[in-house]
Amino acid sequence: MDEQPTRGKDAAQDELERGWREPMTVWEWVLEILSALLLLATLVWIIALWPNLPDRIPVHFNLRGEADGFGARASIWGLWGIGVFLYALVTAVTRLPASLLNWPVEPRPETARAMARASRHLVRGMKFLLMATLLHLTVGVTAVALGRWAGLTPWFYLWIVALLTVAIGGCAGVYRAGLRLPTAPAARGPDGPWPEVVDFPAARSTILLALTAIPPLIPFFMALRGDATAIVGLVALGPYLLVVGFTFWRPSYYRVTPTHLQIRVGFADFDIRLTRIRRVRPTWNPIASPAPSLRRVAIETDQGETVLVSPLDRDGFIALLRERCPQAVVEGGCGSRR
Repeated sequence: MDEQPTRGKDAAQDELERGWREPMTVWEWVLEILSALLLLATLVWIIALWPNLPDRIPVHFNLRGEADGFGARASIWGLWGIGVFLYALVTAVTRLPASLLNWPVEPRPETARAMARASRHLVRGMKFLLMATLLHLTVGVTAVALGRWAGLTPWFYLWIVALLTVAIGGCAGVYRAGLRLPTAPAARGPDGPWPEVVDFPAARSTILLALTAIPPLIPFFMALRGDATAIVGLVALGPYLLVVGFTFWRPSYYRVTPTHLQIRVGFADFDIRLTRIRRVRPTWNPIASPAPSLRRVAIETDQGETVLVSPLDRDGFIALLRERCPQAVVEGGCGSRR
């Protein structure tokens, strides 16, 4: 009785392992080579400046980048040792069997390889950024010790934000790959019947995605001007990037069943009974809503609520609601399907 689910799970694990063990892409090779070069450059930098370093060097910096802790000159090698440990640790992760890793969703045979590929890019991207952060930190420590810098430059925070962005975005990418819809939204043809359940993927606007990049620039601009309050904005970037990443990278869709409209976009996860819908119309309303595109559909209910959605196939979506919501006033679309 349980033979079929077990066979499907084994097939998913086999696909996951194949995807994890595939030969590296050109992009992965580039990240691997750059990571090794950055680690080597850190070692060369330490060796080159070692004779000139004072007996005491900074070992800790406050949030404003000012040195507030000092240690022996030899502590610079501890920083290098941390870099070697992180490099070895991340490299070891890429050598582990895929079955030993923690996956955000249960792999399916049709999604396992995509999940493995997304995870490989995430791991190697993190390795590159960790090594770049290590090099910048090493340069900062030596420059402050030699009196060339007053503290870590605000540019150091770029690496921290980059690490957060890649970590959150990469995890969201693996999650998105694992939740990919098993079937595409189906229409049997211009005059054919609709299936009982139809999934409409959400459209994603590059304009909205570009606009989300503006708020993170504000604390960087403040930091470059020397504003001490910029650290508050930099700390807030973590939750902000989490929300934006989840909204744009989670598999987002609108499912129309015979009785409900199910909305699954970002953190929005709710249903609307089709019998409650009173009006459906196309709109470009830009207010915040579970619609990651400006090409939207406004759905008004019998309780005076208006929900904005952005299905990729807007005309088909409206046509289906026209057919299943006879009580509603439906504008636009490509006509009824009978």
